This record gives sequence, C-alpha cells and structure tokens, in this order.
Amino acid sequence: MAVLFFIAGWTALNNPLTTLIAMGLMFGMIAIVQGVSALMYYFELKKVLPGNPWYLILIGVLDLLVGLYLVFNPAVSVTFLPMLFVTWFLIDSIMNIFLAFRLKDSQRSWFWVRLTLGILGVVIGFALAGNLLAAIISVTYLIAFYFFTGAIIKLIDAFV
Repeated sequence: MAVLFFIAGWTALNNPLTTLIAMGLMFGMIAIVQGVSALMYYFELKKVLPGNPWYLILIGVLDLLVGLYLVFNPAVSVTFLPMLFVTWFLIDSIMNIFLAFRLKDSQRSWFWVRLTLGILGVVIGFALAGNLLAAIISVTYLIAFYFFTGAIIKLIDAFV
C-alpha cells in the first residue's frame, strides 16, 4: 500500500497538467483499496486492543464510498476533485490523530510521527477549505503530499 501511495505522489508532482484528469480514476481505485485495508485493520485491532476502534469502520466506509463515486463518475470528479480532496484530506487526517492516541501505548515510538502528520494534515486541510481557488491551483502538489504522508503512515503500520 505504501508503494502505491508513493507512486501516486510522484506522478502528481511530475505531471501537473494531466494529474487532475488521471487523479479522479486513480483516487477512486486507491480509495477503494484503502477502505478495504482500513476495514481489515479494524478487525485486526479489535482482536488485540480493548474497546472498539469504530473510527476505522467510519474511515473505511467513507474511503469506499469516495472511491466508488470517483471510479463511476470520472468527468464529474475532475470538476469537484479539489473540494472532495479537501474534505477527504481533513477527515483522514483527523482519523489519524484519533488513531495515534489509540495506538499510543502499543506504538509509542511512532506516536509523535503519526500525531504530527495528522495535525499537519488538518492545518493544511482547513487552509484549503478557506480558499478553494488556492485549492484548485495547488491540488496536484497537495495530492502528492497526501500520498507521501500516507506512504509514511502505511510503512509505520507495516513495520510496527
């Protein structure tokens, strides 16, 4: 999963003019995989941690819905991609903050990395929500940043 996130980020940086066209479909496919991955992670965490990590179900279902929308409506998704991206970016970053605190005891060494990336994502998300023109202009670079931070988080999850 981390490799897919890294490839998507690199593609966005090197082809900014074609990124918005390709990202609708690519985002959709990656969101579907991420949604399934989050749901699978929920069932694994539920076995080893006390309580119910319900937020993983929420983000998994949200990722699946966003993915299906983008795959089946690529032309429409290009028009609304900046707004969809800001919303998705915010929700995913907030969920990573929740997950950082949830995993604090079992992944102590990675807690600050996950928390810092989540907070940074929220700050960037709110900045973009306040100025959609800036979001449209810079969306390819922010997509790349999101995918690179996602790759880091997926690597952390894979090795911890």
